[in-house]
Amino acid sequence: MATRRIFLQMTGGLAGALVIGTRVRAKDGNPIQLIQARIDDYSRMALNDHRANVGVVVGVVTPDNAAGKGQIVYAGQDTLTNPFGKRLELNERTPFEIGSTSKVFTSGIHYKLHGPYGGRLGSWLGNKMTMSRAVAAISLKNLAIYQPGLAQDNRGGVYPPRMMESLEDLFAYMATFTPPFRQGTCYAYSNIGWALLSMAAVRLNSDDTREFARTYNEHLVKFCGGFSATDTQVFHVDLKSRLPMGYTEKFVSLPSSRNYQPSREAGYGSGGIISNGADMMQFLLYNMGRLPGGLTDPALAYQQTETFHAAPCSGEGPEPVTSYGWFHRELETPQGKVVVLNKNGGVAGFTSWMGFTRWQGTGAPSSHGVFVLSNGPHSTRIGNNAMKLLVEGQSGK
Repeated sequence: MATRRIFLQMTGGLAGALVIGTRVRAKDGNPIQLIQARIDDYSRMALNDHRANVGVVVGVVTPDNAAGKGQIVYAGQDTLTNPFGKRLELNERTPFEIGSTSKVFTSGIHYKLHGPYGGRLGSWLGNKMTMSRAVAAISLKNLAIYQPGLAQDNRGGVYPPRMMESLEDLFAYMATFTPPFRQGTCYAYSNIGWALLSMAAVRLNSDDTREFARTYNEHLVKFCGGFSATDTQVFHVDLKSRLPMGYTEKFVSLPSSRNYQPSREAGYGSGGIISNGADMMQFLLYNMGRLPGGLTDPALAYQQTETFHAAPCSGEGPEPVTSYGWFHRELETPQGKVVVLNKNGGVAGFTSWMGFTRWQGTGAPSSHGVFVLSNGPHSTRIGNNAMKLLVEGQSGK
């Protein structure tokens, strides 16, 4: 599950062509038509240059499209296959792995179950879950704002390879582990931290890994039912044949021998969710305050309004601005600066991105939003470019 910073740094040939290839040809076109043209170019180039059957699903919300309910556009419908090479239809119900975008679902689940983040990890997990004093002392708030004192772990090499194979292995390691940084003092993107946060949300008190996955999924389905997202769930093996064939950052296909599991069951709250265009549109509209009750929803106000700043624990790179799960990015437009709340995800073979203009405190819902699902790389690049098109054009204003 890749960090936001890594994806923003991905500026390879296909990503660059995505921006340049259609700007001259359709620079005065409708923003949604421009987005369609760009993802068509991207999918076509992936096929022609790498023989990669990459599909892209982009959801777009502006003040005037589809009565404010958004529009979904697609690329790669004619060539998409499943992991076994069989043709796969690409539509609003085609499932994709969303990777670390799962984290903002986990944040929403916690609020719906318990309200604002409070207390320390040790008080949220049962006595059967062994933790060192230092791990037990990590606050849930610091886990949710990417300041847990844990190392950045999305590049691998931080923990023993088998640590996440089961809850028993995880907590055997946590029983003697001391985090390398003081919590609340620096930013680090921790998949382990968000996995622990999801366990706190469901009040974990058993080392039965499959039971945890089942319980988390039960709460996920209930949470998503609140905004009419009926298909979103955690990964299970029966979904493999319905998924598109996945492609790595270098457009190498994942072989059919892979089980396509995005993360170990213990990490499902951090990156194990499967969703589709229809459900991601509902989740986007929900977070934009465009569904009934959204303007006054305390869960949305809590998760989006407060912001946190901290320099990276590594001492390298910019200082991210976060809320609870969300990142904030400023876009320069002819009308001035626009702040976009966003989150991306990446697991083997799949990427995702979601973003929307900041709206809390304005008395109106978010004006513009985008999500991207793909069975290949560069969803973050596609999403950022699409948002820039929308806010620069201010469609519907």
